Amino acid sequence: MSLLDRYILREWAKVFSLCIICFSGLLLISEGYNWIPELLSWGSSLATIGLFLWTKLVGGVSMLLPISLLISVVFVLSAMNRNQELAAIRAAGIGMWRLTLPLWAMGLALAFLLAALNAWWVPDALDTQRNILDREKFAAIKRKGGTALPVGESGSVCFENPKSGRLWRISRLGLTIGQAFEVEVHLFDPKHREVRCVSARFADFQKTAGRWHWSFRQGRDMHFDAATGTLLSQPAFQELSVPELDDDPEIMLYAERDAELLSLREVARFIDQTGQNASGRNAMYAMRYHSILAGPIICLVVVAVAIPFSVVGGRVSPMIGVAKTFGLFLAFFFISSVCNAFGNSGALPPVLAAWLPAIITALWAIPKLRSVN
Repeated sequence: MSLLDRYILREWAKVFSLCIICFSGLLLISEGYNWIPELLSWGSSLATIGLFLWTKLVGGVSMLLPISLLISVVFVLSAMNRNQELAAIRAAGIGMWRLTLPLWAMGLALAFLLAALNAWWVPDALDTQRNILDREKFAAIKRKGGTALPVGESGSVCFENPKSGRLWRISRLGLTIGQAFEVEVHLFDPKHREVRCVSARFADFQKTAGRWHWSFRQGRDMHFDAATGTLLSQPAFQELSVPELDDDPEIMLYAERDAELLSLREVARFIDQTGQNASGRNAMYAMRYHSILAGPIICLVVVAVAIPFSVVGGRVSPMIGVAKTFGLFLAFFFISSVCNAFGNSGALPPVLAAWLPAIITALWAIPKLRSVN
């Protein structure tokens, strides 16, 4: 590493560290203001509150890293440009690509860090958050003599599995007890015509040899003519096992959560169960999956956007470059929001909607970077 590289990295690290510390403090203040009163009203301990805020901070790092990288890159390059350091370096025969190589390297390193966060640490933080909220809320209601569903149970579950052609409707699903109540399973043929419906008062489920098995009790097994929809038979049963029904009850609970609150591990399991070409409501989960995969590229987008606005001529304040680049960064997020909306509605394939903002930015940034060099 040359002396110039060390100098640029040292100046960048100062600003980046300051941004991370300031934004982390603001995030903790905001989350503390929103959650500490409620957690205290539930009787949570200080240790529990501290752990909850820590998981909130870990979950928010994926948002803080790109913003801090943007401000630090623009500020350092703008300061060097204002002090004529860039002019001196370029007069020595060093091009912009070589000059900004340390910043590109840090952008790539942060992209890998962001991918690791999304794959491992953020999912664990989200799981811990949900467990804390469910546990503390349930304990508070129980102390007051009220009734609430325990952790791992949910009421009114509706789960669509387009990959297997099934639609589940469950009034109450309990993972901890391995039972479901008031269950209806609608089975469809490849042309989306209903051919069978199993309706039962109770259902037991358990995982054996890596596969889920469902056993229905006290209900009817209805069969329909696919062409006309006519009911052909509806024999009653005391107990019925349908081997082809192997849907994961935990994934059914994912369908009741906001897709934006699911981790990469959870949406990957959901997509594996329901299929990649999800439509309707399931498109939101496919969009979430591809958005997490495309998320780390934003670190390289930040560097590509920051450089052209940072090295313009004139002795201008570094904050001018920061303001211009931040405006363009907001435009990138606006495009991302529009593409995300199209992806969630199924108007665009989720994989295209997730990567399209980065492609558009690359088409704009590459000519700018060439002209600057």
